[in-house]
Amino acid sequence: METKIKILLIFVAVFVLMFLVSGIDYINLFHQCAEFLRWLAPKFGMTYKEINIWIFVIIEPIIFVIMLVWIIVLKIRIKKFQI
Repeated sequence: METKIKILLIFVAVFVLMFLVSGIDYINLFHQCAEFLRWLAPKFGMTYKEINIWIFVIIEPIIFVIMLVWIIVLKIRIKKFQI
C-alpha cells in the first residue's frame, strides 16, 4: 500500500508542477469560461448563477458518483478475471 501512496504523491506533485510552470493564463481562462456561461444562461432561460448551480452543484456531482460506481464495478470485474 505504501508504494501506491508514493506513486499517487508523485503524480500529484508532477501535476501541480505542470500546472505552475505551464504558462497558461488561468485567470483569463476562468474569465472566458464565465463569459461562456453568461452567454449560455439566457439560451436556457436561466441566470448565470442558476446555470452555475446546475453545472457544478447538481450535474458534476452526479457524473462523479456515476464514474465512481463504474470504476468500482470495473475493478470487481478485473478481480474476477485475475483469479
